[in-house]
Amino acid sequence: MIRIEHSDVRTVPSFEGIQVEDDEWRLDPEKYRAFTESVTGIALTEELSAADCYRIGNLLEAFVAERKRDGEWNDSLVERYPDIDSLEEIVTLAQFLRTCHDQCPDARARCN
Repeated sequence: MIRIEHSDVRTVPSFEGIQVEDDEWRLDPEKYRAFTESVTGIALTEELSAADCYRIGNLLEAFVAERKRDGEWNDSLVERYPDIDSLEEIVTLAQFLRTCHDQCPDARARCN
């Protein structure tokens, strides 16, 4: 489980692999390992560094932007990835990883 603080968790939706509780987000990397590896070439693990979080988050944001640009940002995209239940879940995963990076002062440090 990867945990980060988030001051405004009320605006963040919860999903099976991303839970929001009090002022903390909790990410189950196992839930998204196959998805991130398929989309970014990088598997999520509990040993992520801030640099890993940045890289994966950035690649996910690029994936979202490309799918929107190409007119593929719809429910058929979700059907291709069995670990994902909605488009919003992809965006939230990218947001989690960017926030994880932002909270870690050392790019090589672990983010949990």
